[in-house]
Amino acid sequence: MDLVSPGYRSLLIFTDFDGRASDRGDCWAIHSLANPNFFWGNLLIFDRPPRFGDADDWIRRFELEFTDPRIYHVTLAWQSRTGEIGDVREFEERGYLLESTAVLTARDVRKSPQHNDALMVRPLEGDHEWGEMLKIQMALAHSHISTANWENFYRTQALRYQAMERAGLGCWYGGFLDGRLVAGLGIYHRQGLGRFQTVSTHPDYQRRGFCQTLVYEASRWALASGQVRELVMCADPDYHAIRLYEAVGFQRCALEHGVYWWDKSREP
Repeated sequence: MDLVSPGYRSLLIFTDFDGRASDRGDCWAIHSLANPNFFWGNLLIFDRPPRFGDADDWIRRFELEFTDPRIYHVTLAWQSRTGEIGDVREFEERGYLLESTAVLTARDVRKSPQHNDALMVRPLEGDHEWGEMLKIQMALAHSHISTANWENFYRTQALRYQAMERAGLGCWYGGFLDGRLVAGLGIYHRQGLGRFQTVSTHPDYQRRGFCQTLVYEASRWALASGQVRELVMCADPDYHAIRLYEAVGFQRCALEHGVYWWDKSREP
């Protein structure tokens, strides 16, 4: 099965490094081995949207594929060349949440009108700056997942990203204002494809053009490296930040959908 969307294809950047990705014919099984409860890093991606009657089979297949006892979630995604959601009624009746993601790509970037030259962008250096990045990410952590779960997720992901950086597969960029880290994002790559990770601006420094400046400058670094020809960004299609990415030159190319559920009684 071909992974059509650049969003799904770019997952292989990470699983090829320290995970496992397997083509099962009508779906892909994506395993993030070091982070078993990374909901969108351990999932099945089917070759079509769901139809009524698929729920039992799709859930059973996830449970047969993901046998690590630490896993307490189910995530099921699907490809759609036209962006349709399909019939998710059975999943929603079982408490599953629907998530939609816009995929944007760029081979070149431009400064936005809100570009802020006061922000200095460079790769993070040392444990202290990684620790400051965690504080920014935790300041933005919210929604239905526990604080402890978010912190475990970000810490585990940071170890993965640092290992990938040591292997020459990308880096994490920080945005610094007067020497203070106020924003950050990661770009990691494989076979010319670069994928953004967790674009974050501290709540106290938002609405000052820092997000667009960081995305622009980090994109320039990545494209100038000679190892990245195309950049991939995944974002909530209804969130205002997507317009910031478009202002820098990213264009929407696909819409991905999936459903997920987790056992809340097992959350840390």
